[in-house]
Amino acid sequence: MSPHLAAALAAVGDRLPPERIDQVWLFPARQTGDRETGLAVLAAFPDDGGSPERRAVWTLGYEAEQLKGGKSRRVDALLEQAVAPAGRVERVIEGVLRRLGSDTEVPELRSIGGDPSRWAELLAEGDVVLD
Repeated sequence: MSPHLAAALAAVGDRLPPERIDQVWLFPARQTGDRETGLAVLAAFPDDGGSPERRAVWTLGYEAEQLKGGKSRRVDALLEQAVAPAGRVERVIEGVLRRLGSDTEVPELRSIGGDPSRWAELLAEGDVVLD
């Protein structure tokens, strides 16, 4: 996993705590010159006391740019896209793939199940360590 994607995922904790995250789809990063873009889709348990069989679907996009002097700049965008029955989340992901216009991009699915230790393991793959 790209360190930039891992850092973007770590930053979502302010709005989406690990205890709410059920599944994460990690899309391959795209590199163009000094710029990297990437996407993750997260299915989260409801936070409003709603049905535990529903999931909020969030997209996390980022754009990172390598700057002079070895520094980098990253901009993240976390957006809630839909609320759907858990069994229909796969169809929402298929829609994301269609909108991306790529038949070759296959996201990697990770099951978190609201377990903070699984979330920490995922982030550690990108060299992000939670305190």
